[in-house]
Amino acid sequence: MQDRNIRHSLVLGLSYALVIAISLLASLRVYGVALNESYQALLLISSVLGFFLFRRIPLTVAWQFLRPGSPGTRVIITWALFATGLMAAGFFFEYGADLSRAAIGTWLLATPVAIFAFHVLMRYGVLRAFPSLTQGRSAVIVFVNESARMVAERVGNSGYNVVGYFEDRQLARVGGGIDNLPLLGKAVDAADYVKENNIEVVFIILPEGGLVRASKILDDLGDTTASVFYVPDWYVFTLMQSQLYEIEGIPVLEVIETPFYGVDGLLKRIFDIIGATAILLLTIPLWVAIAIAVRVTSPGPVIFRQRRYGLHGEKIIVHKFRSMTVTQDDERLEQATRDDPRITAVGRFLRRTSLDEWPQFWNVLKGDMSLVGPRPHAVAHNEFYRGAIQGYMSRHKVKPGVTGWAQVNGYRGETRTLERMEKRIELDLEYIRNWSPLLDIQIIFKTILVVFKDENAY
Repeated sequence: MQDRNIRHSLVLGLSYALVIAISLLASLRVYGVALNESYQALLLISSVLGFFLFRRIPLTVAWQFLRPGSPGTRVIITWALFATGLMAAGFFFEYGADLSRAAIGTWLLATPVAIFAFHVLMRYGVLRAFPSLTQGRSAVIVFVNESARMVAERVGNSGYNVVGYFEDRQLARVGGGIDNLPLLGKAVDAADYVKENNIEVVFIILPEGGLVRASKILDDLGDTTASVFYVPDWYVFTLMQSQLYEIEGIPVLEVIETPFYGVDGLLKRIFDIIGATAILLLTIPLWVAIAIAVRVTSPGPVIFRQRRYGLHGEKIIVHKFRSMTVTQDDERLEQATRDDPRITAVGRFLRRTSLDEWPQFWNVLKGDMSLVGPRPHAVAHNEFYRGAIQGYMSRHKVKPGVTGWAQVNGYRGETRTLERMEKRIELDLEYIRNWSPLLDIQIIFKTILVVFKDENAY
């Protein structure tokens, strides 16, 4: 483990040193400055310092700029201290008079941007293109409960080869076994099995108060080379992806959090502004045609405004082209059904093609919504489902979207049963856990493909 940590730190340090060096060389190239001895010394000093200063900052977790202890915050603070120290040293030692201030200033400002770009490349490019770099470890699970089933599913999907589980209790007492995995024996057999089969990872997953039961197993596993993880049986793990962070030296477990914090949030917002602006400008003739059709075919306003819940559960006003003869927005709101008499002839076409949602690109531009995210529900529906579905309000950790992961997976339109809404919420939370810019692009393309053939839209 220690050797692996050393190698990991070495790779991180060299990566950051390389980015810092390339950024300096690029700045010199922009201003046509030759790489003389002074710049060579600066290149060497900055690369070496960058190696030692940044070697413990991970490249493959969320940037989360401004969040205490996050990689983004640590990069900015570390680089700011480095730049301040560099300028102070130059002043006190009267060094650098022959250096180009424009080139050095550009380098100091561009380097954090270059590091962020490299972070994005690593996180969303290299590791996704070559998943085998982080996959393939064999694993077993000790003790069965809901958290064990969740761990088996998630680590299995991430590339671990989960070969089975151990349990002392009757499986009926713990709600059954773990799907598609064999029972390998009792918990006391785990260490021998791990040694005999060269298992690399052991997940010990106990109910509350069960740590005492694990002490003997932990002692036995100490005689193996397996990595051992202890996972408490906390139901909240199922709501959002949990991650460990350090805040002022205190380890904390993230249970519920938005992925759109800091720079990741900035990326999302830039994507939304560019996309919404382009769509609004390119579809002006379509807006006019729809507005005229709605106006002349039925009495009432062209734009229907309805209260919905947005980010942090705050109420927003969502805009739609009116597709019904009524503009209902009260506590007894009824969802549209397949043969709903309230839907107008033009409205039926608009709803079928999702053109009634087009004004929501204006909501995106305003910042109330995003191009992609959980679809906003009417306030009346929200109040009902938040009490009926556990974890429902976690979907409001992000902005609602014009389209979403649930919608492109067959859960668009009416939710006739509670089970159907539960599945929609499950997919919404899955989107939040697994968000990436590439996932947003994938959802947008899927939306285009399914919008004309989705039988659930009416």
